[in-house]
Amino acid sequence: MSSVVVRGGKAITTMTRNFLGNSTVAGPVTQFALLLVPMVMSCFFVVYAMAGWVIDGRDRLNWAVEALTVSVWVALSMLAFNGLVIAYTRWRGGSWWHPLIVSSIGHMVLSVLMTLSVFITVRL
Repeated sequence: MSSVVVRGGKAITTMTRNFLGNSTVAGPVTQFALLLVPMVMSCFFVVYAMAGWVIDGRDRLNWAVEALTVSVWVALSMLAFNGLVIAYTRWRGGSWWHPLIVSSIGHMVLSVLMTLSVFITVRL
């Protein structure tokens, strides 16, 4: 979309939407923060879940004692945070293909997969 602004008798066309067809949803700093938080949490979760596959013996037993609780709370917090990011992006006029929404959906799927991985590892 574009709009026409008349200044001094000249018509100037200004772009009001970006190349994806979305309105500006968030500034660069906000987008960076909303993309960074799930990335850090996902990296933590991947390392935590994969630790159960690598460690052995007494260390694995100690890990398994709290692994289910930790994985459920991390997954719930990631689902809640990413759900809020999706709601914020849609509220601000972003499409379903906006990078914040695509990233949030990906991190939600990853958190569910990592939780399943922890459940499988604890049950082995």
